[in-house]
Amino acid sequence: MIDKIKRWGCKPHPNDESILTRLKRAAIFGLFVAGFLVFFRPFNLDSIRGWTLYQICLQFGAITFLSIVLMSILIPYFFSSFFAPQKWMVWKELLYTILNFIVIGFANSAFLYAMNYIQGGFWEVIIDLQVSTLAVGIIPVFFYIYYDQAKYFKKYALEAQKITSQIKEHPIGAEEEQLLVLKNENGEVEYQIPASQLLFVKSDGNYLELIISETETVKKHLLRNRIKNVLEEMPNIFVRCHRSYIVNLEKVRSVDGNARGYELTLANTEMKVPVSRNLADSVLSAIEQKTT
Repeated sequence: MIDKIKRWGCKPHPNDESILTRLKRAAIFGLFVAGFLVFFRPFNLDSIRGWTLYQICLQFGAITFLSIVLMSILIPYFFSSFFAPQKWMVWKELLYTILNFIVIGFANSAFLYAMNYIQGGFWEVIIDLQVSTLAVGIIPVFFYIYYDQAKYFKKYALEAQKITSQIKEHPIGAEEEQLLVLKNENGEVEYQIPASQLLFVKSDGNYLELIISETETVKKHLLRNRIKNVLEEMPNIFVRCHRSYIVNLEKVRSVDGNARGYELTLANTEMKVPVSRNLADSVLSAIEQKTT
């Protein structure tokens, strides 16, 4: 049983939401908390009437909103390696969700204590609220994460199998060879290579990693430029499949699917190229067009 839980915890889980999506989610949770408090009126709120009650409930909602913004935007910014979408797993999602509960509970209990809405010592108030919040929320959260992971895995795995079968039946044929001219941010030419040799491009800070296949060897070269600028100069066999990746469609040999989304396996390399969920439809559509 423990081994099954460990294996489940190490499964991929989606984590590539945009900042706007995270803000919307934080706002929804904030409004939900405010509405919940108005309706059920816990923590002696039933003794408060009129506009004062609504004002207090909105303050709780605002605290919840700011707590989620802190956890979903600022924390991932400072710990970007831990929150990397390509490395996000179930155990991280579960831990991160519990931390959200703790931060929201701490902020709201501190507000309750400061406004004298609840009796008891400061830490007594915090511990009591944290225990009750986690006791109520942990089981629904556990099952939601389980359901979410299973849902996305089924969706992406089945579609990936379909596309991979199509690629094997109708391999993507090479178009007429083109010379690829790659310039740096100053417009100076740094590399001139056949387009068929470039497997993919990865953005890495102020530089781009060019993954180039020469006969049986794969090499990496660096180019100082932005991924958008380079893509504009490339032929249409290159598509952006992720905010940090450009891939050569002619080199795609298979598509893998898991709960995080799709990954592309290319010729002559074991490296996987991720496909972000918001670009998945356009990338798969482009692959299908080239295999029909």
